[in-house]
Amino acid sequence: MTESEIHERFVDTYMHILKYVGDFVSVPTRPYKITFEAYTVMRMIATSEEPLTLVKIAKEQRVSRSAIARQINVLLDLKYIEQTTNTHDRRIKYLSLTPAGHKVEQEITTASEERFHQWVQVYGEKRASDTLRYINDAEQKATELGFSGLHDKRGRHTEYSDPKTKN
Repeated sequence: MTESEIHERFVDTYMHILKYVGDFVSVPTRPYKITFEAYTVMRMIATSEEPLTLVKIAKEQRVSRSAIARQINVLLDLKYIEQTTNTHDRRIKYLSLTPAGHKVEQEITTASEERFHQWVQVYGEKRASDTLRYINDAEQKATELGFSGLHDKRGRHTEYSDPKTKN
């Protein structure tokens, strides 16, 4: 297979399979009117051993603070999370789940795990592990080659850069 043919198959796979994966994982969040990204914020809050702030979540998820702020605003509006201001530094706001947020997070987690289990039953545990390992390896190699925006989206230069033309 030529590089051009591989490229065509890559684009086709992206358009028909990888986008489907995003839809597949987000189905359990739909009844609660949140995105899968907002659910991951809730999951982080639920499982964290220390109080979380917007900044800590953005850093952990390797996205901008404004991206996390959008998710947090939706969760605040839906009363799934609440903010508590640090008494020593009013700029710091800790996030916690409300009782409704705990319930929603647990329901989505259960539904997501069940959905994933069904996929693993069809696809196979070994193939699922191999696929994940391949994707992680591809991300690491791309990052090592200098393709920006693939590993850490918080960097100053989030647009595509070709490592062949670096100064």
